[in-house]
Order: sequence, then structure tokens, then C-alpha cells
Amino acid sequence: MLSAIVVLLLQRSAPVDISIKVDGVERTALLYPASASRNPVPTVFMFHGFTGNARQASFSARIQDEWPEANVVYPQGLEVSLLSRKGPGWQIAPRTQGDRDVRFYDALLAKLKSDYHSDSKLIYSCGMSNGAIFTYVLLSSRSQTLAAAAPVSGFAPLAFRGAPPKPILITHGRNDPLIDFKQAIRSRDWAIANNGAGTTEQEMRPGFIRYTPVKDGNDVVWHPHDGGHVWPQGATKAIVTFFKNHPGRL
Repeated sequence: MLSAIVVLLLQRSAPVDISIKVDGVERTALLYPASASRNPVPTVFMFHGFTGNARQASFSARIQDEWPEANVVYPQGLEVSLLSRKGPGWQIAPRTQGDRDVRFYDALLAKLKSDYHSDSKLIYSCGMSNGAIFTYVLLSSRSQTLAAAAPVSGFAPLAFRGAPPKPILITHGRNDPLIDFKQAIRSRDWAIANNGAGTTEQEMRPGFIRYTPVKDGNDVVWHPHDGGHVWPQGATKAIVTFFKNHPGRL
């Protein structure tokens, strides 16, 4: 056990604070660089939930531990108004708030490509709650940059309906008190239609349903669970496995 921990610590790169200006506003992110970055490497964007922050998301999701060979970036949101409150978060539809967060994604992606060897064919997005909604926003407006996506405890804005096909893993709790389970089902159904997938359910493993037939490798995988508004146990491993199984074809 001790030797395994030592190996993990040696593999894991120290986090780097990134700061860039987007339309005159200072935007920040926490990056865990890939353990071997001399060649183009995969990159995972993980967007925190409403009122959360980048460092908190890095502690809860820990994608950098599951995939040390990838750049894993946790962007920091700006203040938004949701649920009658204000706090750090993300735009919930394309072309709102001047697309400030989409533009931040563009600038951050450009920096990761130029400075941290990010492979343009291996860019992935996931998020929790409001961060999951923003992942749907990116699928709607920046799908050409993504290889696959994995929203957790979120819902798709109307703009996602008719979005270009992309592999997607959707995770949602049946007992979510904040985002109704029916909204996740609607998002799943839109993903099936977008991807041209069939409606036959194939259980890949307990709790994970794949819709077949699959068209052009654009899987729709549905993971409903009995929890609430949470990042469920095992979600990180499932997401990383899904991303590794879906290299992009840009």
C-alpha cells in the first residue's frame, strides 16, 4: 500500500495557477499538468458547481489522480445569480452574459495547447451541477473542440437540442432535490436524438446503460443512481474510462 502511494505521488504533477485576461477581466484556473508532457496529451476541463470553486472541485473530483497522464484543468467561475442567490458559477445558455465563459474556455484552451502540449483531438469536458449545465453549453456552441463530455447532476439548455453529435456520459441522481430527474431524462433523450443513437438499452455494467445501435462511435451512456445532487462514488473512474474510450476524430 505504501509503495503504491509513493508511486502515485511521484506520478502526480504539482498544480499550477493560471491567470489570463478575457475581454479585460482576469480569469483564473487550477491546472494539474500531465505527468509526461513532451508529446501532445489529453486534456480534461472540470467545471465546478454554483457557489463552488476550482480548488474545491479538484479535491472532490480528483480527476488528476485517476488520469495523471492528462492535463486536468479546473477553471474558476465568476459571480452569477441563480436560485435567488449570487455566487461563483457559469452561464447556463449560449449567448448569455456576452458568452463570457465560452470565451474564457476558448482562451484557456488556446493557452493549454500552446504552453502545455494539449492535443486538439483529445479535449474533454465534465462538470458538476451548474458546471454540468455549462458542459452542455460547450456541446451546443463549441462541440467542434471536444472529443466527448460527461455532465453530472445537470441539465441541458434548449440550445443543446439539435447540437452536433458527440459521445456523452450523463450521470444523475433519482432523488436530486435541486435539478429534477425528469430534466436529466429530457437531456438524455436530446443526446440520443443528436447522436442518431437507437433506443435499445444495453446494460454495460450495473447502473450504466448504453443506447444502441450506436452511430459513428457517438455513444450515449446513461448512469442514473439512487442518490441526490451529488458527484457519486465511482463517477471519476467511470468518466475517465469513458473519455479514454472516446478519442476524438476532429
